[in-house]
Amino acid sequence: MGNYSVCWFFTRKFKISDAEPPTDVKEAFKKYSGDGIQMTADQLRRFLKEYQCDDSHDASISKAERIVEQTLHKRHHLAKLINRKALSLEDFYHFLFSTDLNPPIKSQVHQDMTAPLSHYFIYTGHNSYLTGNQLSSKCSEAPIIRALKREKLDELPTPESLKYRILISTKPPKEYLEAEEDIQSSSGLKSRVSDDSDDLIAIHAGKPKGGLKDALKVEKDKVRRLSLVEQALEKAVENHGHDVVRFSQKNILRIYPKGTRITSSNYKPLIGWLHGAQMVAFNMQGYGRSLWLMHGMFRANGGCGYVKKPDFLLRHGPKDEMFNRKAKLPAKTSLKVNIYMGDGWHLDFKKTHFDKYSPPDFYTRIGIAGAPVDKKMKRTKIKEDNWTPVWNEEFIFPLAVPELALLRIEVHVVYEREATHLCAICYLGSKRGADACAS
Repeated sequence: MGNYSVCWFFTRKFKISDAEPPTDVKEAFKKYSGDGIQMTADQLRRFLKEYQCDDSHDASISKAERIVEQTLHKRHHLAKLINRKALSLEDFYHFLFSTDLNPPIKSQVHQDMTAPLSHYFIYTGHNSYLTGNQLSSKCSEAPIIRALKREKLDELPTPESLKYRILISTKPPKEYLEAEEDIQSSSGLKSRVSDDSDDLIAIHAGKPKGGLKDALKVEKDKVRRLSLVEQALEKAVENHGHDVVRFSQKNILRIYPKGTRITSSNYKPLIGWLHGAQMVAFNMQGYGRSLWLMHGMFRANGGCGYVKKPDFLLRHGPKDEMFNRKAKLPAKTSLKVNIYMGDGWHLDFKKTHFDKYSPPDFYTRIGIAGAPVDKKMKRTKIKEDNWTPVWNEEFIFPLAVPELALLRIEVHVVYEREATHLCAICYLGSKRGADACAS
């Protein structure tokens, strides 16, 4: 993909070169390999534990040996593996940049799953049976199947006690209501075991009389679910922000898209999460940055569909004050990100897709989606005429609310008189807590 024709008579040639390991990778390899030539499995184990903060139970010598073996099998012909038990600098570099061998977010569920359901953000769909827009698209089980394949959902009343089940927001069957007419627990939950041993659990979701202030009242011996359309949430947090947080500490708060989103677009989810709303319901059949943010959020905690709410949304201060998303909070920690290189786009696009006469000019935008005090976007320099651009630029983001900060990465290409085209985007859920290891 290095030659481009110009005016039928001329050919422009562009050098294609592989990016070499960046300086920090070279320094880490030298530090942990000892001789700077080869890294053994035990030395790799030390690197995983000390440098990558891998404190999981699987951070063992057997895991390191498995990584060494898988990396060598991927990079070398089988004949070259005889008596080879260590990684070279290039092998180590390949491992670090491999999404298969070294994914940015681990797949294990690692949070406490035994707390009440109100203590979690829950991956929630809205009108998930629709295949497209809200007016004329067909109904199908296919969108639901696709959504469930993204997240493995659990069920009531705690994620751990009823895992492998699915939350369905609907009216209980008539037979269930009749059978349970006189049975109601002190917690406000109704339950019954039917003849086929399926558990049915319902949370009261009646519409309280009065305004938003009354709807957000917390009852001592009862839990309930309150559903608000996105405009109602905006009004509620503007006028009764503390009441919204307090309500969601014990009860379930569901937010859903307004009816005019006929193209299945979505609203900004963070306003709900920053006030403790557990069920921020989205049009999963839609498209756009808000939906990507949703997927990024729920990549956390092993992609199980539940993310534990941070402690500040579950407690109140000495004067009964609640978390205020607009407060000017000091930074708890900083996230350091090095945007090194981009690769793979030449596999997805024709070589003349962006520019008929040369490889594309790429740049990256990087920033934080989260609390207002943490929101910020920065960008790299433009790298011209290169399908595998190397930026090697470092960015530092102070974080006041790291528990709800998501890393946002966009890659743009410049073409047609400086217009930009979005080439790729991803949201990575941050490691929860101020003690996160970030590099």
